[in-house]
Amino acid sequence: MFVDRKYKNFIIDMDGVIYRENAPLPHSAEFINFLRERDVRVVFFSNNSTLSRKQYVEKLSNMGIQAREEEIVSSGLITAYCLSKEKPKAYLYVIGEAGLREELLKQGMNLVEVPPYQVDGVVVGMDRQFDFKKMSNAMRCILNGASFYGTNPDPSFPTQDGLMPGCGAILASIEVSSGVKPRVFGKPYPESLQFLLEITGFEKEETVIIGDRLDTDIKLAKDFGVFSVLVLTGVSIREDLSRFGVQPDVVVENLGVLKKLLSPNGEVK
Repeated sequence: MFVDRKYKNFIIDMDGVIYRENAPLPHSAEFINFLRERDVRVVFFSNNSTLSRKQYVEKLSNMGIQAREEEIVSSGLITAYCLSKEKPKAYLYVIGEAGLREELLKQGMNLVEVPPYQVDGVVVGMDRQFDFKKMSNAMRCILNGASFYGTNPDPSFPTQDGLMPGCGAILASIEVSSGVKPRVFGKPYPESLQFLLEITGFEKEETVIIGDRLDTDIKLAKDFGVFSVLVLTGVSIREDLSRFGVQPDVVVENLGVLKKLLSPNGEVK
């Protein structure tokens, strides 16, 4: 069993672990409260770039989970942070929603509309208003020399009505039309873990990553030697374990079961 006091840094995915769209998943609030009582660091980490950190705090609060903005990390935040270091004050064409745009503006980036198609970079996040015009604009910017960036590779994301196309699907359409592969910053890419360890101050040996996707959450953990927990309330199902090359350290049906594994008395309260 992995009950071990060396784990002091819990990085927890949100979509498919804490909630599904706007509905909280079973035991999520009690699990977070349980971690708070153990005096460990909690970070909420989502590949979904649509919301700002403030909006994530409000969303969690509505589900009975208290969080601070500094405990929220999105792929949009990581993308903005990395680009601010590599291309400060760059001019960017952005496909994405308010959360991504807010993070880029906070990092001093310049967001522009096109045409003209001369920009430093094209940044793509989840965009539920994505259409042919946006795809065409991105393609033309990239063909004119703009760098191509993505917040995350998720092909889909869980909702109350089932899976819906994700940022990875948008990236794929632009990659095919432009012939250029994007550089991606979110899970499972190394920039995301580097950022998380930097802001928490913990080593990877002290860290646990909890997620619902084998191809992002668990792959990130296993690629860099971090203890991983797969929760079966989101995208990946138990049958995927035999088909996917990356295996989690622990698999649980929901956060209530994980709390039971962590509880000193072995009970779910």
